[in-house]
Amino acid sequence: MKNLTFCVATGVLAALAGAQSLQPFVSGLDKPVDFASDPTDEARFYVVEQSGRVRVVEHGQLLAEPFFEVDRSNFEAGGWEQGLLGIALDPKFADNRRVYLNFTGAKGATHIVRVVAESAQRADPASQTLVLTFAQPWNNHNGGCIRFGPDGMLWIGTGDGGAANDPQGNGQKLDTLLGKMLRIDVSAEPDEGLSYAVPKDNPFVGREGVRPEIWAYGLRNPWRFEFDSLGRLWIADVGQNRYEEIHLQSADSKGGENYGWNVMEGFGEFRPGGDRARDPKKLTPEEHKERGFVAPIHAYRHDPDGSITGGYFYEGEGIPALKGRYIFAEFQRGRIWSFKVEDGKATDLAEHTQMWTSALGGKTPLQRISSFGRDNAGELYVLDVREGKIWKMVE
Repeated sequence: MKNLTFCVATGVLAALAGAQSLQPFVSGLDKPVDFASDPTDEARFYVVEQSGRVRVVEHGQLLAEPFFEVDRSNFEAGGWEQGLLGIALDPKFADNRRVYLNFTGAKGATHIVRVVAESAQRADPASQTLVLTFAQPWNNHNGGCIRFGPDGMLWIGTGDGGAANDPQGNGQKLDTLLGKMLRIDVSAEPDEGLSYAVPKDNPFVGREGVRPEIWAYGLRNPWRFEFDSLGRLWIADVGQNRYEEIHLQSADSKGGENYGWNVMEGFGEFRPGGDRARDPKKLTPEEHKERGFVAPIHAYRHDPDGSITGGYFYEGEGIPALKGRYIFAEFQRGRIWSFKVEDGKATDLAEHTQMWTSALGGKTPLQRISSFGRDNAGELYVLDVREGKIWKMVE
């Protein structure tokens, strides 16, 4: 997320893919920013409140007691992008009841911790174990998303450390965890001195001066990323002042992708500021490759749209018109779009913002959509951070 005022979508929009709407699912939350479905019960969900609690929703009802609350002595939520930011349930949650969380500690450092549920409604606070921590030089661009991939590894999206324009060049540095997609093994015997194991097939294992946890790099602030059932990785990376971008990593990737930041932004070279007169030349995917970078599958310009919120590849059955489309939004004005992928390219871009405006009774959808969620059936939900509500996408 980021607080920008001006942004614009580029590309030709297809006719509005109508017939979708949003229905109220739950309210009464405090800054909901992430969402996880209980694989053992289709009626139970865990919702992350940025203010420091994980809440339980059962059968559409928000339980009064939180599942977990961060220790306030080691917690910082004062910054726009700080707080409790992400959740991931262990693939073997039904057996080990392990839940992983991402939050910013008292000095702003990122903390990845594990807690164990003593019941479906409550985590044991004494079970908290620190898995990984690293410093953040500024209070923005903390990433926040954690997900288990189809390989059983824990994936962690990290921002470039904050400020603006990546002043430390962290996106391109391989000796820091900032500006990266990390991949670690939390189920294997930990490596010496660590609380996790580094997968042997990570692309930089054994390379001197490089953090072996790194899977891919050149990211600015991958606020949300997801895997689809095909094993593909979708990364929605928040841009600087010109472009927001979406990357699609193939299921057979061996890692090592360089997504370009802060040399590239969107489809061209990075240039500070947002003056349209200075927009860089759009480069082809082949030209990106020649320079050692991977081009985004889709990008849109600021002014007046900004701050991308990813996003899921829709594989549910409830909304046939959206089947096989990637759904995403932007935070600043609350717009929602989708596109198809054909021959490795984003096509048939369509806007679905009307369903959001209608759900709000015609009110402005400004600065609301913090994240999406997905239930066990593949249906999608929209998290409204401003009003503390969750909406379900329906036909």
